[in-house]
Amino acid sequence: MNIGPLIITFFVIGVAELGDKTQLLTLGFATRYSIWKVVTAVFAATALLMAVAVLFGGVINYYVPTFYVQLFVGLLFILFGFWILKEEKEEEKKIKGDQNPFWIVFASFLLAEVGDKTQLATFALSAKYGSPFQVWLGATLGMAGVNSLGALAGGWIRRYVPENLVKWIGAGVFIVFGLITLANLFIF
Repeated sequence: MNIGPLIITFFVIGVAELGDKTQLLTLGFATRYSIWKVVTAVFAATALLMAVAVLFGGVINYYVPTFYVQLFVGLLFILFGFWILKEEKEEEKKIKGDQNPFWIVFASFLLAEVGDKTQLATFALSAKYGSPFQVWLGATLGMAGVNSLGALAGGWIRRYVPENLVKWIGAGVFIVFGLITLANLFIF
């Protein structure tokens, strides 16, 4: 069995994900929630996204233009950043108790990654190699691995940096990347 497509996909997607907005999104979530919940949600969202890329490829991009997906994601990031700043202590405890962080991270990651370069690269690699399972596994492991590093960094920040500063940094990360996403649509 030739495992070349798996290894190549793992490295291509892993390198493409380094410093990507979703890695920083993962870091931001890990400053607020349990590292394991964040990593699990990111892994589940990644597995689903890469399966969609391998199986359906450009269908999403055909029906929903990337511009609108990115516009929605940019606005969502900014709103999430302001939501973090708005929370008060009691409200924060209530929200953490009422909403499962897994689904918050899963949905946010999924929306942020739809139509991203790593999903498109996975589609292209699947078409190139004709090994959908190997490409899916390589892409999922590469992306989940890199994003796990972001979650570990976020967990470290949460442990050693005062909570109020973490709140401002987390909000800042979301707002800045929302603005960058929108700038890429309208300026660049």
